[in-house]
Amino acid sequence: MDIIQARRRGVFFTPLDFAQKACEYLNKMLGKNWTQSKNYRLWDMAAGTGNLEVFLPKEFLKYCYLSTLEQDDVYSLKKTFPTATSFQYNYLEDDAEDATTLWAATLRANTQSAVSKLPNALKADLENPSIKWIILLNPPYATAQEAGSKGANKKGVADTAIRKRMHAERLGEVSRELYTQFLYRILRDFQHRDTVLGLFAPLKYLLSANYQKFRDHVFHATFQAGFVFSSEHFGGTSKTRHFPVSFILWNIGTRLPKDKKPNHSSILLEQTPFHLDVLDATTLHIGIKNIRPLHRNDFLSRWIARPRGTTVFPPFSSALNIASGNTDTRNRAADGFLASLMCPGNELQCQHLTAFLSGPQASAGALSVVPDNFEQAVVVFAARRIPKNTWLNHVDQLMKPKKTLTPQFVSDCAVWSLFDSKNQTAALRNVFYNDRVYQIENHFFPFPIGEISNWTIADENIADSLGNANNSFVADWLAKQTLSNEAQRLFDCARELYQHYFAHALQKTDRTCQLAYKIETYDAGWYQIQQLLRLAAVQNSIGMERLSKIKTHHNELRSKLLPLFREFGILT
Repeated sequence: MDIIQARRRGVFFTPLDFAQKACEYLNKMLGKNWTQSKNYRLWDMAAGTGNLEVFLPKEFLKYCYLSTLEQDDVYSLKKTFPTATSFQYNYLEDDAEDATTLWAATLRANTQSAVSKLPNALKADLENPSIKWIILLNPPYATAQEAGSKGANKKGVADTAIRKRMHAERLGEVSRELYTQFLYRILRDFQHRDTVLGLFAPLKYLLSANYQKFRDHVFHATFQAGFVFSSEHFGGTSKTRHFPVSFILWNIGTRLPKDKKPNHSSILLEQTPFHLDVLDATTLHIGIKNIRPLHRNDFLSRWIARPRGTTVFPPFSSALNIASGNTDTRNRAADGFLASLMCPGNELQCQHLTAFLSGPQASAGALSVVPDNFEQAVVVFAARRIPKNTWLNHVDQLMKPKKTLTPQFVSDCAVWSLFDSKNQTAALRNVFYNDRVYQIENHFFPFPIGEISNWTIADENIADSLGNANNSFVADWLAKQTLSNEAQRLFDCARELYQHYFAHALQKTDRTCQLAYKIETYDAGWYQIQQLLRLAAVQNSIGMERLSKIKTHHNELRSKLLPLFREFGILT
């Protein structure tokens, strides 16, 4: 199979070092002499070239069943493991009509045609109640894409018989994942057998909201032990977008092996957190990854109030651009609209999909910020933006606070959010949308009118816009807060920069440059101001120096807030 075909099917061959480590964990769980027992059978349903079996004792290979999709791989397996039973079998298609009843019922009824593709020895072992099963596999990770979506070259790759069964059980989008299809059938096939499952897989099946029904109705298993490493150690994966790959030993049968107690305590999924060992490229232990698979009803995305949009308002595709030609138009704002919070998903990998905009965000996953949910909005924004997204926390979920948030924590989040680069609220005048002209105010402008009226404003048009202006919502809200020292330093530094902007940056740029960033009124947004300051810096570096100073104080406040998100239970 060439690299293009492998990537399309999500086939990533297990690095031998990690295959060896998986065998070590299996030996620790079952005891080093488990392979000498005649009661164990091992089946790898996605054997490929057999990397997972390389480190098994030769004398045990006669008890191993290695099935794979490609006939060429079967030839290779037979050559490498001559005593094992290697055969071509499509685990997601062959005999799938019996996947929920297991072969036992059909075998007892002597309806051999339903399982005719299985070797006779495997059929016999499946009938034998004294056999203990080891399912060891690294299934493909491909996801079938919907028509017209990015990556549509994978369209249809997961359209299997098992997917149809998962659809029938209304398990949702997880049925598009090939590795989930493998897991689904294994759990159905072996739920009443004495079985240990050793699975290489992404962590989504334990943490993602989309897998909630799967965890509730299908995945009933007991954790034994496991480790996690970066997907970058697989050949053929993306060079820039890495995710955690886990190897976990699960007990999915009716009882644990009687001859050896596991080294780790048995932990029932969604009852007690457990941990995985973090391994580096050489399989050296470098840390612990805590897994807290809670219900999606406890996710932070379920915590914030989402008021219903009732009024048509220009939808934004970015800080300054209106989306006018979208097929799926999200152009409704709630009563009391202040801004839109773009916040699709609930995982840290969605960090870059977080922003405040001055109109409804033009695609799914946004909500209206209004006075009643403003404080929640700044907490959600900061929680999504402050942690650094790494391969290890890529699919970690943000959770509802487990205790009452303090006023200072909320005001810290608000001040940090106002001066983050993804606060892209703006003030825009004479916006034409759907045959109407709109005046879009920046409700997140941080300073009161009475204060900036006493500042030097170089541009007369900007000064004139103060004439009948009222304080923004955020300016009034901040006036009622007692800021922490860190937030106050950031705010004071921002005040100096705004004063410089009004007095000098507007003077250093001509009207054409101002219009390029649509600056026509005093309440220009943080994004607009930064852009103009960078343009004016060609002639005056003071603005850039102050931007740099703001960044320093912004990072100081970030450092203060990060452990508090863990203290309040928002970060796991």
